Amino acid sequence: MKGVIFRQEELIDREEEIKFFKEWFEQIPKEILWVYGPKSTGKTTLIEYIVENELFDDFKLFKSKKYNVKYINFRQKFFGNYDSFLNSMMTTDEVIKENSSNLQINLGVFKIDTKLYEHIKKREYDFFDELFKQYQNSNKKSILIIDEIQALEDIYIDKEKELLREFLNFCVRLTKETHLAHVVILSSNTIFINQIYNNAKLKVTSRFYKISHLDYETTKEWLEEKNFNQNDINLIWEYLGGCIPLIQRMIRDKHEFDNLKEYLDFQQKIAKSEINMLFRENRLKDREYLNPSFLQIAQEIVKNGYFDANLNTDKYVDMAMEFFSEREILFFEPIENIVYPNNRLYKKGMELVLKDNKCLKK
Repeated sequence: MKGVIFRQEELIDREEEIKFFKEWFEQIPKEILWVYGPKSTGKTTLIEYIVENELFDDFKLFKSKKYNVKYINFRQKFFGNYDSFLNSMMTTDEVIKENSSNLQINLGVFKIDTKLYEHIKKREYDFFDELFKQYQNSNKKSILIIDEIQALEDIYIDKEKELLREFLNFCVRLTKETHLAHVVILSSNTIFINQIYNNAKLKVTSRFYKISHLDYETTKEWLEEKNFNQNDINLIWEYLGGCIPLIQRMIRDKHEFDNLKEYLDFQQKIAKSEINMLFRENRLKDREYLNPSFLQIAQEIVKNGYFDANLNTDKYVDMAMEFFSEREILFFEPIENIVYPNNRLYKKGMELVLKDNKCLKK
């Protein structure tokens, strides 16, 4: 197991994933690469590490002799409408000149001529057509990385054109149709990924790559290096599994409790509270049906470690699965059609919820 320090935290055992991405970027672009996985597996951290340490010669100056990389994290942006999307995505020579002394200002991702910017804002020119021309004129290997693209859902360019659909069509043009750029899209919303996976047009133009939590052997090796004994390692695995951020927090905070078990039990109660908070959410439609449906899913997860959605025929179970997956309590595996807890701590939280509701199977 190898680890590197990135942003003052350990990036544990990701050699295989780093090798995959570096080899992927060396190939001719032919497919959109969808990167997905449970919450807190480090998808964003991993891709940011690769961009900063593997693609750029000097990341602080955004210099690379080989790659033209654009990284857009939609999680950090708010789009109320198409105009706010354009403002976030574009900047002009004039704006750059005016703000050259202010290094903190968000200048947008793509540089656009001032006159062209005005035409795009007035809907006289198509933003994606103009952006496509930039990629045609690039003399480097181009890479477009997008984090949490589902933020574009329910935004319209006009009354008929959906922003998300137009953006994805643009990504298909860049990859499968013209091979001008690699497009990597990260998402923790696997209900959204499932919609993509079952979209006939997008499925044939996409590759799906999963990033998971650490396995037991890697977790054990890591914890042994931190001087945990075997009993403690087994206890940590039972509660936290191979979830890197949860383990890092445990290493940092466990001293605030009398012993390791007390710390882990406290985290279990927090996970239970998260689930119960969703039970009480006022916006939860058909709550009287969905809460029992979630408990049905939780029973199978506690018993077997997963819930097989292939065997489900109940619409309320489907709705509960979608609701709790979108809020990252559950992780829906779109390729297998299987539901897991987003991490083992949520499974432990489910044990307490089931016990409180007197439906924990022995």
